[in-house]
Amino acid sequence: MKPVLIVYYSRSGVTAKVAAALAHACGADLERIQDERPRTGVVGYLRSAWQALRHQPADIPAPVHRPADYAFVILGTPVWAGRMSSPMRSYILQQREHFRRIGLFCTMGGSGGPDVLSAMAELCNKLPFASMSLRQRDVLNDAHVPALAAFADELAVVRDSEAAAKA
Repeated sequence: MKPVLIVYYSRSGVTAKVAAALAHACGADLERIQDERPRTGVVGYLRSAWQALRHQPADIPAPVHRPADYAFVILGTPVWAGRMSSPMRSYILQQREHFRRIGLFCTMGGSGGPDVLSAMAELCNKLPFASMSLRQRDVLNDAHVPALAAFADELAVVRDSEAAAKA
């Protein structure tokens, strides 16, 4: 079994930056959720907010990596109108029965992170081993690095304690 998979959706690149840094820190495989319809421009932005507010899943292709092959799956999403992104909602609905342990993170321009993390955990029907919400401005100026390191440390502690319990 592989140790860690990080799955994320990113419209603007902010969530992608966090996912890549976390994958590097954890030695994880990385999977970007693709969207069947583009979300560029004003129309894409408005459609994104509308779908998020309505809890409407998006059309996404099948993932490349199988979450059942991993001990830990870390899920990352931007916050849209105080909700998780619709592509992440789709991924969770399609794959949640394959998650063993989860970690969660979100990026946000304003607020809503804790509510989004709670909604993700509820949709997964699992408690996360760790979670973090980051402000977009902190990600863009690299002020998120301490929070990212703490998240990676939490994963290492849980992974090491589980390995010790199996030995």
